[in-house]
Amino acid sequence: MIYFPSPLPDELLYSIFARYHTYSGNISTKKTMRDLFTQPTVCAVTDLPSHLHQLELRIPGQAISVDTILQKHTLLPYYRLYIPEERYQSVAQELLYGDGQSVHMKMGLPANGVKQPSFLRYCSLCALSDRNQHGAAYWHRSHQLPGVEVCPVHGCYLHFSSVTFSQRRNKHEFIALDSILGDDLLIHKMGTEKEALISERSTTLLNKEFPSMDWYTVRALYQQRLIQMGLLTAKGNIRIRQLLPEFISFYDIHFLKKWGCTLDEDSGYTWLHKMLRRPRHSHHPLRHILLQLYLNIEITPDNCGEASKRSILPFGEGPWLCLNKSASHYREPIIDKVVITRCSGTGKPVGTFTCYCGFVYSRRGPDIEPSDKYRIGRIKEFGETWRRSLMELNSDKTLSLREKARRLGVDPMTVKKQESILVSENEKREEATDNLNLLIHKTSAQPKHMKKSASPKRSRVNWNQRDQELAQNVLKIAREFKETNRKRRITKSEIGRQLNSLTLIQTKLHKLPLTRASLDEVAESSEEYNRRRKTIVS
Repeated sequence: MIYFPSPLPDELLYSIFARYHTYSGNISTKKTMRDLFTQPTVCAVTDLPSHLHQLELRIPGQAISVDTILQKHTLLPYYRLYIPEERYQSVAQELLYGDGQSVHMKMGLPANGVKQPSFLRYCSLCALSDRNQHGAAYWHRSHQLPGVEVCPVHGCYLHFSSVTFSQRRNKHEFIALDSILGDDLLIHKMGTEKEALISERSTTLLNKEFPSMDWYTVRALYQQRLIQMGLLTAKGNIRIRQLLPEFISFYDIHFLKKWGCTLDEDSGYTWLHKMLRRPRHSHHPLRHILLQLYLNIEITPDNCGEASKRSILPFGEGPWLCLNKSASHYREPIIDKVVITRCSGTGKPVGTFTCYCGFVYSRRGPDIEPSDKYRIGRIKEFGETWRRSLMELNSDKTLSLREKARRLGVDPMTVKKQESILVSENEKREEATDNLNLLIHKTSAQPKHMKKSASPKRSRVNWNQRDQELAQNVLKIAREFKETNRKRRITKSEIGRQLNSLTLIQTKLHKLPLTRASLDEVAESSEEYNRRRKTIVS
C-alpha cells in the first residue's frame, strides 16, 4: 500500500477504508482487504473493527498510530466510562491483535438488549459542510451511536442511508457516503431538546476519552440524587413504583422501545432495577445517559470527585452537631447516634438527635445543602443545661424577652412557655415541701401515747453531708482517670457508674450543688478528650 487517506475529524474508520477503496481504483473489495490487512477475509465492521496492528504496519511510514485509530475513529471510547478498566484493555488488545469475533460479547452488548442502529446515518448539513471543507462527504462516528437521532452539531434529524450497520450481504465491502447520497441534502428537520441532549451526552462520552468509573461510585451518585427527589425511603429503599411510571412518561415510550430500553411497570426486575440496586455488572452507556437526564445530573470523572464523597445517608455521616445554644459544646459534633423515622405526611426521613446534655431535636430530611446540618425542625427536650441557663437569664431583670430567646436559640413564645413550666414546677415543689413540714409539725404535736402507736419515723437524709462527700469522690475519680491514662471519656454518666451513684446523679442532682459543680468542672468535651487520648497514645 503506497497511499492511505488522511483521517478527517470524527470520521469512522469504516469511512476511511471506503474512501481508500474509491481513491485506489480497486475494482475488487478483496483487493482492498489485501491492501489494508494482507488477507481478503477480514470483515468490514462499522463500530469496533479489528486487525488494527496489522493496519498500522501497512500504512505508509506508519503515519497514523494505532492509538489514534482506536480513540479517534472507532466507537470504543463511547463505552469506556461504564465498563471495568481491565475489560476495556482486554477489548482494546482484541481489536489490535485479534480477529474481533469476541469483542461484542466481552462488552456485553448482545446481552443488555440495547439496539444498534439498523443503517448507517448521516446529517445533510454535515455532508454539505464536509464537501465544502474537505472535498467529500463522509461517515461520522457521532452519527452512529445508539439512541442518537439528531446531529450533535446542527441539532437536525439524521437521515438513514441504505448501508446496513452490520450483517451486510457483502461483509467485505466498504461503501463511501458520497456514493449513495441522494437529493435530500437540503432537507433537514430540527429535533427536540431532549433528543439534542442525548446526542450531546453521547458525543461527549465518545470524544472525551474518560477513564473507567467505579460502579459503586456511580450508584452512590444516583442514590444521592434520588434522596433529593424524595425517591428514596428513610431506610434507603428506592420508591421504584413511583420512579418507573415517572421515568416512562419522561421519555416517549416509542423511543424507549425503539432502542431496546422498554420498561414494564409491573415487573420487579427491569434494567432500571438492576442499575439502581447493588452493582453486579455493567450497563450500556445509553441507559446511563437516559437515567442521568431524568435525574437532571451528569456524571463524569471531572464533576463527580466531590459529589462521590457525600454520604447517601439522609443526614450524612456522624457524629452530628449539638444545637443547644446554651451549652458550652454548641455546634460541636458530639452526637454519635441519630434515630431515623418516616414522616407520615410526606414520607421523607425524620432524624432525631439526642445529646448527653439532655437537648433533643429533630428535623425532616434529607440534608441537601451544607447549611442544613445547622437546622432544627423541632425541639423535643430542652434538657437540664438549657433550663439552668433559662433560670440564670431570668435572674437578670435587664434582659428583654427577645434577648433571652436569642441567647437560648428559640423564639420568644417558647421562652414564655418554658418560664411558665418552671414556675409551675417550683410551685409544686414548694407545695410538697409545705405539706411535708405540716405533717412533721402535726406528728411532733401529738401526745406521747399516740406517738408510740404511730409508725416509726424514718431518718432524714443529710443532703449537705452527702453532697460534700460525693463532690470529693467526683474529683478523686476524675484525677484517677487522668493519672492512670484511662482511654475513656470523663462524663457525668461514667463518673456516676464508677461511684455506683448513677441514679442519684441523674435524679437528685438539683439537691447536690457541690457535686453538680464538680461534675461540670471535670467533665470532658469531645475536643478535650481527643487531646488527652492523643497524649496517652504518644
